[in-house]
Amino acid sequence: METPLANNIQWFPGHIAKAQRQLREKIGLVDCVIELVDARLPVSSHFPFVDEIAQSKPRLVVVTKVDLAPPEALKRAIAYWESKGYPCLGINVPRKEGLKELKQALDKFHEDLSVKMKKRGRLPRKLRTMVMGLPNVGKSSLINALINKRSAKVGNKPGVTRALQWVRISHNLELLDTPGVIPPSISDQILAIKLALIGSISEYAADPEDIAEASIEVLQTLFPGHIKQMYGLEPMTLDDLAEQRGFLLPGHAYDRRRAAESFLHDFRAAKHHKMSLEVWAETEETDVDEVEILTELNE
Repeated sequence: METPLANNIQWFPGHIAKAQRQLREKIGLVDCVIELVDARLPVSSHFPFVDEIAQSKPRLVVVTKVDLAPPEALKRAIAYWESKGYPCLGINVPRKEGLKELKQALDKFHEDLSVKMKKRGRLPRKLRTMVMGLPNVGKSSLINALINKRSAKVGNKPGVTRALQWVRISHNLELLDTPGVIPPSISDQILAIKLALIGSISEYAADPEDIAEASIEVLQTLFPGHIKQMYGLEPMTLDDLAEQRGFLLPGHAYDRRRAAESFLHDFRAAKHHKMSLEVWAETEETDVDEVEILTELNE
């Protein structure tokens, strides 16, 4: 489908550009990489920059925010990433689900590191791992859950973590927290709309009304019936939502800004219905589903 936006969404702030340059310098200090992907976009929220940086480092793919997507989204994501050769698991940080399995996977990485160092005649040391992923995918929340306190800044918007920082998790584990990684430009604007919808692109990249209006059109085109499950009507416009919610300005004009913010909040909180924005297609060659719409991020 053609993008419903008049102007392209682009967001590549200076602190992210600087951090991505620093990542190239720091990758030699770490033993493995934890890549976080969002359960609502478990394949398309992967950015090939991670492949470039991680290279041959052991990698664990962690699907975050599984409480915001249906259970089958996690199953498909795990099958997909394991078919690519990466161990994968899902977590729900607020409920601490999956944290035990994550710690066990990191313990295994540490055991492998200790064996490798022993063969080289060196004493064991802490496992050093880098946490990577798109903005607002849950990196700082995960780190805080692992250390069971508020150490890293957390916010429900991209760009909260603005610099690389080492965080001591336990006696045998240190994490390098990083700002979100994102392409300097996104040519696939349907993908850009999806990223904005889940909050991985800053609100400053495009007007909330434009994002909400475009998101509603994308959902109605690619996922018919979802808007009706959320609001009881489809097709729907921002004006329709403003009328339904009673969002009016003086003179009885529709308050489109308030309607847009309400819609974005509803979706991001999975207030009415959990969903995955990934489009999957069954393949005959393998039992693992493949993503039908391959975007710029995973080409």
